Amino acid sequence: MATGTGKHKLLSTGPTEPWSIREKLCLASSVMRSGDQNWVSVSRAIKPFAEPGRPPDWFSQKHCASQYSELLETTETPK
Repeated sequence: MATGTGKHKLLSTGPTEPWSIREKLCLASSVMRSGDQNWVSVSRAIKPFAEPGRPPDWFSQKHCASQYSELLETTETPK
């Protein structure tokens, strides 16, 4: 039982790490191609660009949507 808890904890701590610039760029590019409602395609398209050591659920649909939302909030709108 302790093994399962440790594994769950490892996966839940992964998404709190910052995404690399490359990963963010791949995410934005994929959203431009697939749209911000098709997270299945976005997630699938950017998985090959993961940094070494990322957990398998790093580019989950939910995490991609969350990261994209955060990216929109922190990016300034061009004037």
